[in-house]
Amino acid sequence: MKLPIVIHTDEDYERAQQRLEELNAAPDSSEKERELQALAEAMLAFELRRDEAES
Repeated sequence: MKLPIVIHTDEDYERAQQRLEELNAAPDSSEKERELQALAEAMLAFELRRDEAES
């Protein structure tokens, strides 16, 4: 079982962006799609928490 992707810091967010670039360059597969979806959800959650903290 794989652990969910969680982003806690700006550094984590930058690493997630780098991973997105790597995945986009990789051939299509169901594993790639699952990881892209998990990264997107984790990045969105981080952005929402960051925006909430700034408000």
